[in-house]
Amino acid sequence: MGENLKIGLIILLTGVVIVFAVLVLLICIIYVYGDIVSSIQKSIEKKKREKEELEKEKEPEVPSVVEQAAEAEADSPEEDDEEIPLDVVAAIAAAVDYIFGQGSVKIKSVKRSSKRRSAWKSAGVAENTRSFY
Repeated sequence: MGENLKIGLIILLTGVVIVFAVLVLLICIIYVYGDIVSSIQKSIEKKKREKEELEKEKEPEVPSVVEQAAEAEADSPEEDDEEIPLDVVAAIAAAVDYIFGQGSVKIKSVKRSSKRRSAWKSAGVAENTRSFY
């Protein structure tokens, strides 16, 4: 019986040692992998910053959004009686510029949508959007 107990304890200790050794090995592998990934990310960010700096040096100054809006308003013939205020055109141009990236889109014209809905359209909207209570 004592011999079986010794063999059981040896197997138990061997299993515990192997499990902890593998855990330490996995921790080391994960640590090294983390260092590799972070160094790759840093090098990519560095290359990206260098590329942006080169592009800033190469590209001429882009006119501001307000200037682009003023040009767009001046270039587009007005079909409506009412004129769109310059600050509204500038806000629209700034929103488009923000969404699509600075200087990537040129606004050619800004037009008002239809002035009003017909009575039938207004009744349909009122019917379909009224509250349930």
